[in-house]
Amino acid sequence: MLEQGILVAKLGAKRKTKSVTLADIAHVGPGTPCGEWFRRYWVAVGTTHELYDIPQAVKVLGEDLVLFRDEFGKIGLLGEHCPHRGASLEYGDIEDGGLRCPYHGWLFDVSGRCLEMPAEPKDSKFCEKVKHLSYPVRELGGLIFAYMGPKKEDPPPLPNYAPLVDRGSQWQIEPVRHADYNWFNFFENSADPAHVCILHRHAGYGQQSWGNQFFSYTEMPHFEFVEMNYGMKVVMTKPGPEPETEFVDEMSLALPSIVQVGDTEFVHAKADAAALIKEGSQCEHWMFVTPSDDEHFMLFTADNYKGREANFFEKLKALRMKEIPVQDVPPYDKRRYMPYKGNIRKEDLVTQGTQGLLGERSEQLGVSDRGLIKFRKIVLQAIETALDGGRPKGVVGKEQANELFRLDTQVGVRASEQTSSRKVPNAKTDSSSRRSSK
Repeated sequence: MLEQGILVAKLGAKRKTKSVTLADIAHVGPGTPCGEWFRRYWVAVGTTHELYDIPQAVKVLGEDLVLFRDEFGKIGLLGEHCPHRGASLEYGDIEDGGLRCPYHGWLFDVSGRCLEMPAEPKDSKFCEKVKHLSYPVRELGGLIFAYMGPKKEDPPPLPNYAPLVDRGSQWQIEPVRHADYNWFNFFENSADPAHVCILHRHAGYGQQSWGNQFFSYTEMPHFEFVEMNYGMKVVMTKPGPEPETEFVDEMSLALPSIVQVGDTEFVHAKADAAALIKEGSQCEHWMFVTPSDDEHFMLFTADNYKGREANFFEKLKALRMKEIPVQDVPPYDKRRYMPYKGNIRKEDLVTQGTQGLLGERSEQLGVSDRGLIKFRKIVLQAIETALDGGRPKGVVGKEQANELFRLDTQVGVRASEQTSSRKVPNAKTDSSSRRSSK
């Protein structure tokens, strides 16, 4: 912990002469600009239904940690390696009110306090001097969040994320997904709606029929990018079925790393287009992206359905299993990810996972990349704000502790005048947003 404090102090000193760059966004370890920014938020580190009666090793923001629940139901997040001689607590025993190291039996409670040292003299007070690395954790709606920033004894409130607290009759927490590439490649992908019409034209987005072939490869929707108090919203529109109406499909990106998609039931679940026009989307699909390090991340997904269809998620799961790549692969094609066309998640993996790190790869950006450019500026500003001691976008203040944290993503048909930025509270709209990216 002392070394981390020195890193942060050095970082603060460097701030006087050096600003944050795009290359900084890819790096999340202790003492890095992006890493220190991330540590101002609560980040998802596990799910309650996947936390069993054994310790669970987890790497978060470049730190090796271990997650466990003691016999009394309290959850702890400790440094993985015992401060005695470095053995992994992943193999420890949950007993006697804490987690016991398998090597010499040192016992730690969820706060990192050392309770026992079996090999030390019985009258020794040594264990009272040992405090292991620990982070505060909270459970919310099936997800486990940790706060790894400053003032751990008085962290900001954990936001009341809508799909975790304001639930319909059907909801689910999906199994955690793990990916072997940089977190920001995945996150900023949602600020690039053009890829939906191109990359995913062989999969669900290209197969839907609503909204005059809304995601058509040859007739793409208009793209608008609106800065929000939580991050940015992507607004895609096409002329609607009646005068002065429009089809709309929105996605939200909330800092530090949340993506909310509203068209799941029409892309994956193949819902009836007529229902979309009449009722709009009834499903919230939130993805919480947690960097493990610069080359890996975890994806925690919460789904909340308020529609009338029974067994919605069972149907969704069955349909997703049918989304298999459609390519014929010759025997000489030894490329790692072949085949991939026809499966949205694999299409994303092929492209995002082969980009390399932002700031290290070469890029030539065009007009269709304006959402990407805008969003990167929003993230950079948030990092600058955090490093200057301010409260960045997405961090909830104590005065907002009891408020519902909702992302206003809409999918369906609406009056066309609603696209005006003056209709969106706390919004800044891209001045070129009404241009098509065809």
